[in-house]
Amino acid sequence: MTATVIHDPAPAVEPAPRRWRLRAVLVALTAALVATGVIFLVRAGSERDSGAAANHAVVDSAATSQVVGQVSAALNQVLSYSYSSPKVAQAAAAKYLAGDAVGQYKQLFAQLQERAPGQKLSFVAKVITAGVTSLHGNSAQLLVFLDQRSTRASDNESSVAAAQVQIGAVRSGGIWRITELKPL
Repeated sequence: MTATVIHDPAPAVEPAPRRWRLRAVLVALTAALVATGVIFLVRAGSERDSGAAANHAVVDSAATSQVVGQVSAALNQVLSYSYSSPKVAQAAAAKYLAGDAVGQYKQLFAQLQERAPGQKLSFVAKVITAGVTSLHGNSAQLLVFLDQRSTRASDNESSVAAAQVQIGAVRSGGIWRITELKPL
């Protein structure tokens, strides 16, 4: 009897170049995934810092309320005027106006000073509603709707006029100052 010898085949071993290629592909794939993740994180961070999320009027109701409250109170004082005591309006303007709004107000005030004493004019401004359209740090843009009641003491005639005003404001010294008065 002849004995037949069966040889166990040796375990299959991948050739070294094939394992090296597989590792290289896996490393490249991992690097690509990490780079893609980093790109998405950076883009998400920049989206968070721009657009609507950067506009605090959209996300910070307390700051928005503060701007609306202070600017509305300032407008009520600055745009109210009495022929008998014009210095009250001038003092409010000096306190609450800055930038271009100072020149805009001076033009209006010069016209009032000419007409008001003879007609005994008084104006009382009242902000009806105001909204902050943008709030970034210490600057804000508002849209304000107000009524202004005018009264002529010379003939006791009164009228009310509505107005829309775009307001620019900056916070300085803890208060919001009006930097732009643009009638719409």
